[in-house]
Amino acid sequence: MPSHTSATTESQRRRQPLQARAQRTLQAIVQAAAQILVKEGEAALTTNRIAERAGVSIGTLYQYFPDKQAVLRAMVDGQRRAAVAAIEAWLEQASEQGLPREAVARGVVACIVEGFAGRTPARRKLARFAWRQDGDERIALSMRETAERMAAHLQRWGGPSLSYARLYVATRAVLGTVRFASLEASPLIASGALEELLCEMGADMLLGGATDAGAAARAPAP
Repeated sequence: MPSHTSATTESQRRRQPLQARAQRTLQAIVQAAAQILVKEGEAALTTNRIAERAGVSIGTLYQYFPDKQAVLRAMVDGQRRAAVAAIEAWLEQASEQGLPREAVARGVVACIVEGFAGRTPARRKLARFAWRQDGDERIALSMRETAERMAAHLQRWGGPSLSYARLYVATRAVLGTVRFASLEASPLIASGALEELLCEMGADMLLGGATDAGAAARAPAP
């Protein structure tokens, strides 16, 4: 008679492919929505069109999402999670390479601009759409959580010398500027001028206006 452990293991083996397939289907639906938005415009964003683009039936789409707004929330959420992941990856890379603190701070701001404003026309269109969804309470909450996760990563990088108040002001100042520039479709985004100025401002705010040497002197000993 098979043991309970063997039965459990076999059950897990059966579930794993299904879970992986479900995740692929979910991602296909979300990616389809993004592709339609970029290539066909917001007016084309219907559940039928999203399902068609994703290669699934409308019934399958509704197994994963109760309505179109849920698909759009997932799309926006995914973009913002990716932006935070990029910041985390940059901080890890910078730590491994021992980069100067000012260079690290500027890199963080560059990640924010790329993640929340976009450097390519397609990315800018997605970012602008995402900011316009902030009237949705759950998306607004997601944005606050994103800012807090971002601040948490920066706090670990900066240590005790980087206060919560400084982090709060710096992240909101950069994000707020990016938000308005994105919503206004400002040409400053494409020109790179916005990113350069925000990198200067963000680095100054995060480091308290200190030079790398001064900031390093204030940093806690490893």
